[in-house]
Formats: sequence, structure tokens, C-alpha cells
Amino acid sequence: AVFDQSCKGVYDRSLFSKLDRVCDDCYNLYRKHYVATGCRRNCYGNLVFRQCLDDLMLVDVVDEYYVASVQMV
Repeated sequence: AVFDQSCKGVYDRSLFSKLDRVCDDCYNLYRKHYVATGCRRNCYGNLVFRQCLDDLMLVDVVDEYYVASVQMV
């Protein structure tokens, strides 16, 4: 994945990979381009990303992913 220019925080490769993987998995689930782009919008701080966490049954780690996305902004 290419680094999202909307992410202005400290670049952490492992953190970025973790967030990006959610979007990749969500895209693989729906196969819709707008899911992949929408998920990454605003440095993962958006409703599509949150919905992807739900759809991928990652609700138990939502707070962990939210904190990670805030660190990237």
C-alpha cells in the first residue's frame, strides 16, 4: 500500500500496515473500489473504516484501531 498523504502524524510502518490491512480485507469482502478509497480517507478517521471494523468482526478491538488511527493524523 502507498502511504496516505492525509496522515500527518508520526509515520509508523507497522501501525500503518495494520490500519491498511483492515481496508484491504474490507475491499476483498465487498470488491467495491469506493470501499477501499473511502476506508483510507481522512487517514482512516471515517465511518467507512469504522464500518469495516464491524463487518470484519473486529469490534472487540475498535478502540485499539481508533487510537492507532488518531496517532497517524
